[in-house]
Amino acid sequence: MKRVHIVGCPRSGTTLLMELASTCFHAGGFCEHELSIFEPVVEVEGVYFTKQPNDIKQLRHIFYADPALHIIYMGRDPRAVITSKHRESPDQYFCNYRVWRECEDSAERYEAHPRFLRLRYEDLVSDPDAVQQQIQQRFTFLQQLHRFSEFQQFARPSAASQRAMNGLRAVNRESLQKWHAHLPRIAQQLAAHPQMQQDLVRLGYEPDEQWTQILRGVEAQSFPCRYPERKPYLKDWERDLRVWLKSRRYLRRRTD
Repeated sequence: MKRVHIVGCPRSGTTLLMELASTCFHAGGFCEHELSIFEPVVEVEGVYFTKQPNDIKQLRHIFYADPALHIIYMGRDPRAVITSKHRESPDQYFCNYRVWRECEDSAERYEAHPRFLRLRYEDLVSDPDAVQQQIQQRFTFLQQLHRFSEFQQFARPSAASQRAMNGLRAVNRESLQKWHAHLPRIAQQLAAHPQMQQDLVRLGYEPDEQWTQILRGVEAQSFPCRYPERKPYLKDWERDLRVWLKSRRYLRRRTD
């Protein structure tokens, strides 16, 4: 059995990609919404799809050692990520640049590996069928059932997935410019993390710094966010220890 695990910074479109993949490719099984890479799954014929965004930061002990594990990383413009809100928490932003940068740093170590594929949310919603071809070209064992552009006709997402996607609908570009309505948040995060500007250029979201003209006269404001602005070093150390222990159990299961 091959396992395709979808990861990425929170609010980068991982739920959408999971629904597209599990609906439009032949799947022996798939998780209902999210499932940690360390959680065992039932052995099936063919491919098992799972998703857990933050697992991108937890793969280092297992990815190279498990030839059946394939990873799809969903990248997205950090301005869209840091201005995204979850329907269940409308009074706070969901993510921040610190978390986005940590996910990017983790993804970079796997970029050249044939079992790792980086996608862009912007490409997915602009031309879903082309991205579907891109996935198949990398992971040739996948068998297409439907086109990504038609997935809404066949998808049966869980309630949790529907909430994360704000409902079931055809793939569209409507969300690409929504960050323009959150300029005080953008200004604050850019001031706190100047590296964002270099990341935007490096990843092709902007050709240069001219886009910052829209921030002229905008007062930077701090807003509540689900993730803390400061890195929680103690919690991260505890998490790293748990990940190491989980990784050992994961690899033992794979060799039993």
